[in-house]
Amino acid sequence: MTVKLLAGATELTQGVIMKLLVRWGITLSLASSVMFAGLSGMNNMQALALPQEQVVKTLQEVPIFTLTNPQGEFVVISRKNDSKTISQIGFFLSKKDAQTFLDGRLKKENPQLASTIQVRPVSLADYYKLVLENNKKKDSNVVFTLVPTKQQVDVARNMVNKDGKGQQFNGIPLFVPKFKQGNSYLTIPQGNQRLIPFYFEKEQALALLEEFKKAKPQEAANTEIQVVDLYGVIDTLNSSNDPTVNKILLYPSRESIEFIRSIVQNQPKKK
Repeated sequence: MTVKLLAGATELTQGVIMKLLVRWGITLSLASSVMFAGLSGMNNMQALALPQEQVVKTLQEVPIFTLTNPQGEFVVISRKNDSKTISQIGFFLSKKDAQTFLDGRLKKENPQLASTIQVRPVSLADYYKLVLENNKKKDSNVVFTLVPTKQQVDVARNMVNKDGKGQQFNGIPLFVPKFKQGNSYLTIPQGNQRLIPFYFEKEQALALLEEFKKAKPQEAANTEIQVVDLYGVIDTLNSSNDPTVNKILLYPSRESIEFIRSIVQNQPKKK
């Protein structure tokens, strides 16, 4: 494995935290090993001329984490696959997973470089735009990989394979509370509207169902949690004319919300 740096992260991180604070600073009260392999499905999405506004708007509210040096250059992991060299830039849904990769892999294999590397937040929208731009380059050998938490992938696989038919789940799981009949979804208040939450953790979806059971116990028996793939949701945002799509809210994980809360608490207090 070869580790190197690639310029390009600095511009992405400017203003990212402020965007997240604007969105989530208001709503905080509501609320095995990691490998860069096999989970880079977005690189196979059809490249668009420009990211659609609604897609970017939906994705920009989710913080993810990558590894860079102080100048904002990405860490690139290069491996030879047969005669071809594949270069991967990793993005993590979990800040802890990003730190684990830095401490557990990078520091062992390249301690000199690792001493200059830090975990840096970007938004999911920034990752999406990088992938689209990379897809336009016919000769690019770079893969942008989004790494979910292993625990939630295991949960999703168990849900998909609960009937024992051997179905597989290999994407980025999202958990959606919905009604069994009518194909309608539970909603939560957000400002002056109601939105459909898609959670990155099943526990968050379960918590919403528990609140619904307390409020409307007679209707609770008609509810369930559905697992869907993040890439499928993005495809839907890209292609669907259904106005309901505009109500999709990607709800960050509890760890990400704690990360945002820590930034809020460390902001200088206005006199």
